[in-house]
Amino acid sequence: MNRPYVICHMQASIDGRISGKFFFTPAAEAVYEKDNEIRKNYRADAVMNGAVTCGEIYSDGFLQPGDLPDEPVDAACSREDFIAEPCFGRYIVCVDPEGTLRWNKNTVIHRGNPKAHVIEILTEDVDRRYSAYLKARGISYIFAGEAELDLQLALSKLQTSFGIQRILLTGGGQMNWTFLRAGCIDELNLVILPMIDGNTSSAGLFDRPLHSEKGDKQDAAAFAFSQFRLTEINQLPEDSLWLKYVPFNTSL
Repeated sequence: MNRPYVICHMQASIDGRISGKFFFTPAAEAVYEKDNEIRKNYRADAVMNGAVTCGEIYSDGFLQPGDLPDEPVDAACSREDFIAEPCFGRYIVCVDPEGTLRWNKNTVIHRGNPKAHVIEILTEDVDRRYSAYLKARGISYIFAGEAELDLQLALSKLQTSFGIQRILLTGGGQMNWTFLRAGCIDELNLVILPMIDGNTSSAGLFDRPLHSEKGDKQDAAAFAFSQFRLTEINQLPEDSLWLKYVPFNTSL
């Protein structure tokens, strides 16, 4: 495998929602500690998320007018990968093709885990000033694709440039869909909370982007990798379940 091993680990309601007020109920909070223990036991080198999730959890929100420098940036230099911390050991990987995230530092601490270095994944048509903005803050970034994300290239670079062998993918729904479509989920672990959200506008476990012009092709590609086998069931506090799946064509 010329890419890291990818474990998709998510918490969701019974109806598959991954965001909502139910996450702040006493029952959900009781599961939180056990879920964090599960995540640590995966011993992943990196946690990977899409831009929306990173903006809500890790970064200082999203760029505001005036955040990027006005000075022109050399086009050649701005398209070279920048590896600020090749041997840091723990990473937060943010898939941010359009360069939307705002940062004041190049490391984050989340859920009581050790400090992790930030890596941004960009596409080549991102504003050249954004890569200069990241570099000035010591934030690593790699380019994967011209106008559209090349996930296979991104994963290969994460392995070769940073030594990342195991990734914990924790959403959002569109990011999970991107991995599913590419056949890059090696394990799917779901913690099901015993609640129903019912909000059809909330993010789901796997969401195809509505604005995609290649929806039919994406659906067909994802469907080829969408069948999984249940390999383990564990009951957690508050009647929650931890379900472990592997792709159907994986040998046990």
